[in-house]
Amino acid sequence: MTLHLSAHDIRELATDDVVLAAARSVLDAESLGRTELPPRIDVPSGSGFLRVMPAVLGDVMGVKVMTLAEGLGTRYLVLLYEVASGRLLGLFDADELTRLRTAAYTVVAGELLGADGHQQVGLVGSGFEATGHLRLMARRWPVKQVLVYSRSATRRAEFAARMTEELQIDVRAVDTVREATGTPLVVLATKSREPVVNGADLAPGAVVLSIGSTRPDLRELDRATLARAGTLLVDDDRQVRLESGDVIDAITHGALPTGRIVPAARAAADTGAVRRDDDRDLLVFKSVGTALQDLSLARSLLSAAGARGTGRELDEICELKPFAGAAATPAARATLEGTPS
Repeated sequence: MTLHLSAHDIRELATDDVVLAAARSVLDAESLGRTELPPRIDVPSGSGFLRVMPAVLGDVMGVKVMTLAEGLGTRYLVLLYEVASGRLLGLFDADELTRLRTAAYTVVAGELLGADGHQQVGLVGSGFEATGHLRLMARRWPVKQVLVYSRSATRRAEFAARMTEELQIDVRAVDTVREATGTPLVVLATKSREPVVNGADLAPGAVVLSIGSTRPDLRELDRATLARAGTLLVDDDRQVRLESGDVIDAITHGALPTGRIVPAARAAADTGAVRRDDDRDLLVFKSVGTALQDLSLARSLLSAAGARGTGRELDEICELKPFAGAAATPAARATLEGTPS
């Protein structure tokens, strides 16, 4: 039996504790060597692209599929399989899942950089990701004031009013990006093709969390920011180097030595991996997102759905084509029959 979870189901199930535990479990699995994460595949479609992101995470495996249609939008689907049997466990409308897992992973990464001690936040962006990140940060960290900037004065004013009412904190729209990025904690959540921050404007010792620029043709961080980075914390070293326009540019132009790039799983296991120097005073997180994050949250949601009876049960979608006779191993036969091997 396969379970389908809609965006509504996911919102009902995804408490803060669920999404944060799922994010932390990725770091645990990576440190134990229980993951496989090949490069994602992007296929141009003529009016956008098809992205396929496979991964193995301990006892589950799966794939996230994303479609982008220029001028229209994106769609996301996650398929979660059981490793032992290859059975399709769940199908997830992953628009909401993506927003939740991205914010949770950023919070976990931010805590590795000491971001959870700041009361003032500068936020660049007022869309989908900015909303999800601010909600979770405000609930988990002692945030009292947020200075938000986006290119549209109307949108940033509406965002500030809406989030002030919802979160009961002081969210203020500001007229320049410099006002937002002079704070001790800066969050960037845009789809910009050009850097949105000037590294010279950042406060000494600031923590910068950058979660946009997830393709080579997008950029949020400028070279000056990464030239000041004592540590660039990343969700996956290889994928960030391949996918982040920020990082590709900084490495190419000598602004970012690769030795400054630290995977979050390593930082979680070794606090000494995160460091600053006199001439590199910033701590920066750069995320491109991984299928491991999607699968971890999908697995947690599936467990929560089973406990609450949430979701829509589907008939067997993928029938098993078994190996003939002796070709199947005893362990495999035991898995299918539900008996000890």
